Amino acid sequence: MANGRRAKDDWVFTGQTATPAQIEMLRSRDLIPTRDVRTTTFTILGVPHTAEWREEGFIRLKPSLDPSLWPVGSSEHSPSG
Repeated sequence: MANGRRAKDDWVFTGQTATPAQIEMLRSRDLIPTRDVRTTTFTILGVPHTAEWREEGFIRLKPSLDPSLWPVGSSEHSPSG
């Protein structure tokens, strides 16, 4: 970055409501959360995400800050905390 800091030091993780295509992707991989199993974890482009059931037809996707979910050897790309 222009100020000499690494962009990863300032990552902002925000959740989003899953699009119909993302819900279908989760469903096709049997990862869709339900009323009984409220969260599932999956990876998009090497970044672990949590899918959280909100109500029928609404799934919240959030990048995970849990370092134990990040791929082994990717500490340089994972969040610090």
